[in-house]
Amino acid sequence: MRSLWPALPQAKGRVERNHGVYQDRFVKELRLENISTIEDANRFLAEQYLPDINERFAKPAIEPQDAHIALVEPGELNNVFCFEQQRVVLNDYVVQHEGRLYQLVKEPRKRLPEPGARVTLRRWLDGSVHIFWQNKELTVREITQRPGKEEPAEEQSA
Repeated sequence: MRSLWPALPQAKGRVERNHGVYQDRFVKELRLENISTIEDANRFLAEQYLPDINERFAKPAIEPQDAHIALVEPGELNNVFCFEQQRVVLNDYVVQHEGRLYQLVKEPRKRLPEPGARVTLRRWLDGSVHIFWQNKELTVREITQRPGKEEPAEEQSA
């Protein structure tokens, strides 16, 4: 089977040629204008470079109305910007993640996933861990050892 990787640089060159935009074109333009400070670069970008690029490449939208949708609940961003993994529920309703144990807590009128079921574990940017099953957050508590398991006895040397 032939790899696609060798074709990527050629494809990139074609795209750049077709659109008339080149990688590091802005840096080259700065050199041509003898610009060496950030303030002068920002001024050149705003007053000359971007208007020229927009004049050459900008196209009006097909439909002029704004298609953005307002964010209903800002708290939902925690579930967007998070680290997510699939985990398996153990026989004692424990979920393991990065050496930590999370016990699923039974609540009235809430069904727990069966042992062996896959749940979604999300670690939010604030470091908190949240476990979801069937798009519903489960109540969990962190535990130090699995239920019914005793700590191993320390070895004593003679």
